[in-house]
Amino acid sequence: MANVALGVDIGGTRIKWVRWSPGSGVLDQGEQATPRSGSPAVVAAVAELIARASVQLAGVALPGHLSNDLTAVRLLPNLPGDRPGLPLADELAAQTGARIQLVNDARAFALAELRLGAAKQFDDALFVTMGTGIGGALALNGRILRARGDAVGELGHVICHPGGLPCGCGAHGCLETVAGGQALVARVRAEGGRAETPHEVVQAAARGSGLERAVLEDAGQALGLVLGNVIAYSGVTSVVIGGGVAPAFVFMRPAVEAELAARARLVGPVDLQYARLGPGAGALGAALLVAAQSHRDGDNRSDHELDLGRTADP
Repeated sequence: MANVALGVDIGGTRIKWVRWSPGSGVLDQGEQATPRSGSPAVVAAVAELIARASVQLAGVALPGHLSNDLTAVRLLPNLPGDRPGLPLADELAAQTGARIQLVNDARAFALAELRLGAAKQFDDALFVTMGTGIGGALALNGRILRARGDAVGELGHVICHPGGLPCGCGAHGCLETVAGGQALVARVRAEGGRAETPHEVVQAAARGSGLERAVLEDAGQALGLVLGNVIAYSGVTSVVIGGGVAPAFVFMRPAVEAELAARARLVGPVDLQYARLGPGAGALGAALLVAAQSHRDGDNRSDHELDLGRTADP
């Protein structure tokens, strides 16, 4: 089992995992609820997954920022019991004996879609993950940008409504406060609706509910505004949309396209595509990353310089 890697994607509500090998691809996968009692319970749950999988390589994707050496947690806005400085890689390694690689969940999602999914044909692409919050990533010349702290691509924390609602990151009016899964539910309930989950918001919109459609249209306008700004800055016009709340994009899309059309003179046409690898993409990307890192142990590059492109084969 030395060549088998486990990828784990820790989300605000669910932990997803994938067992992957270079020769056979995905061996099995699953998910479970994210513990709500704090970081020790989350660490214990992930350690149990690694031990049960009997692997020596584990990539762990997280919805937040990491330390400069990519071994510890710096900021997790959407997880309970956020513990800045949590040495997650070391704690998991000590409990399991496995080699641990941490990665931001959006970058993990993007790596999987770039290597195996919707962006296989692109050298440059912008990725959007829609879940409890909103994440992002950027591929240039066939490689995912990943700096120290893994902080490149935080679309959800681009401010779209100055002075707006408070965000878990400490700012006000971030995109996540308008278009994230939690925000969609909160807005519907504030307007008198009864949704408990983003899925219920989408279901109501599909039935023709004016309230839920209006909420998703507003979210789409905010998303389109942010995408237009990022595209204007980066010049990347291929966009891949994924994540657990991506079905909501069906109702956001007209507003997104209207915002992008208003920028067409500068940015030109924008290609909006749906991700292809499903809800396990983040876990798969984490597995691909740790396998690639293990394969390149002979290189002199530091972790933040790892090749996150399609050109290298783990």
